[in-house]
Order: sequence, then C-alpha cells, then structure tokens
Amino acid sequence: MVFPETVVMKFPKTVVLSITLHGQMSVKNGAVAEFTVPKGMRIIKVSAVAPGVCNVTTEKEIETANASIREVFNSPKLSYEEKESKLASLVQSLKTLESDTTATIRSQLKTQKDEDMLNMLRYMDNGFKVVQYESEKPIINKEFGRSDGEGLESVDDYKITALNVEGQPDLHSNIVSERYGATNTRGSTKSEGQYLLRLSTIVTFLQERNVKNILLFDFSCSEMTEGSERDKRLLRLNLMKEGFNGGKKTETRRRRKRLYGHSKANTHSLFGKQQATRRRKHSRKRPSRTSTNP
Repeated sequence: MVFPETVVMKFPKTVVLSITLHGQMSVKNGAVAEFTVPKGMRIIKVSAVAPGVCNVTTEKEIETANASIREVFNSPKLSYEEKESKLASLVQSLKTLESDTTATIRSQLKTQKDEDMLNMLRYMDNGFKVVQYESEKPIINKEFGRSDGEGLESVDDYKITALNVEGQPDLHSNIVSERYGATNTRGSTKSEGQYLLRLSTIVTFLQERNVKNILLFDFSCSEMTEGSERDKRLLRLNLMKEGFNGGKKTETRRRRKRLYGHSKANTHSLFGKQQATRRRKHSRKRPSRTSTNP
C-alpha cells in the first residue's frame, strides 16, 4: 500500500530528535549490531543510561525533559556548532531531573526486589553521556517500537519527535506508514504498533531529506537481546570503554513481556502482552528469528 504524500515536511540541516519509545540492542554471538554513519553526516547522541540499563522514569519526567530540550533547541535555524555549544548545560539539567527519581526508587526497593531499579542506581553516573559519531564511523544500531494505543494520550511519550521541525512530527508513524514517501522502510498494511525501526532506518529517512546533522536524545530502552547477566555486564563495560552508549525507557504501571521476531528488512514484528505493575518497566523474551514483513 502506498500512502499519498499530502504534507511536505521541510527539515533543517541539523535535526533534533527525542526518542521516547521502547527500545533494545540486538546482540548476536556477543556482538552488538552496528551500522556506519552515512558519508557527509554527523550524529551527536545523548543517552539517558548506559547500555543494558533500565531508565525507570515517568511520562511527567519525559514531558519535562522534552520541554527543556525545546527551550534550547526549538529553532530550525540554529547551526550545528550552536547546538553543540549549548549542549553541556542542557545535559546537566537533564541529569539533575533524573536524579530527582533516586529517592523514589530507593523507597520502592525497600518493599520489592527489582534488578532494573538496582541497575538504574548502580549505573546512574554513566547516564546522559554525550558521544559524537562522525561520518563513516560505527554506531550502535538500536531498535525502537511501541504497541498499539501507546502515545495517544501524550504529545511527548512513545514517539520519535523531531523537536525543531515545523509541527514536531512523530517520525515513527511517518516512516512505518510510508507517509511522506518513506518507501525504504516498506510501509505495511499491518498496524504500526507491530513494527520496530532500526536507528539506521531513521538516519536514512533523514539523509534522503538532506539532513546533515542529527542531535539525538535517547530516552528509550537499551536492553540486550542475548547473553547471561555476566555476558551483558562485560559487554556493557566494553561498549562504554569503546565510547558507545545506549539508553532505556521503561513503562509506567505496566510490565510488558514482548516477543520479537526479526526480519531482514528495516522493520521488525512486535507482539506484546501486559500485566499490572507500579513503575514504568518492561522485560522481553526473544523467540527464534522469523520473517514478518509483508
């Protein structure tokens, strides 16, 4: 199915993205999936937490974080150099915002044992690291997605929001549904909630619209799809040592168990089931690989 391009989105040379979807890092044989930053492009990535760590946050905190980013970077006319110079003070304010959740987490840990919350506290000092990926350099090819119904009640949550683009579009919806000519992602007749997007797909979408620089704030999850807890700890340390970073967002008042089936195309199948929980959390169970794209 081809969707008509009824609105023409105009992108500045430097685009500011906020990703608040669910996410994961695909691991195979002990290695994290990567891709190469396209020639002529640069990416600055700000990740909420270290690879493999839960960011136990709330919708309200996401809204406050995005409001802070908009206040600094809402103009499409700001140059890449200007954005870079303004970044340090903004990241510090985001770290302060996140630290406000520490007391709440510690209070909950008094009555429940939760490894995700413990990891959040253990690796909080490794959160909101800023890494610049130059042209033709490797970057982790994270995967992002949401389930049907998520993101309907919030302007900021469960989105890939282009914060300095007119109308602040949600690129997840645009790419998956093939709106605005996102033909490289093979738009589907299935509901968009059944699909994950790789970071490489998002970058290609912007590259085709003449974007040269991406400033990416990643509030999503960076759980690893394979390995024992020991393997994941070692991989986390190696990735941080090598200068890579990840991120994670969990799910408020719901614990999500998801089954992921992977395909060779840019979108992946996603199925979910829900049960109640007090904090924004989720876990994943990964089945055998299956082809799911239409």
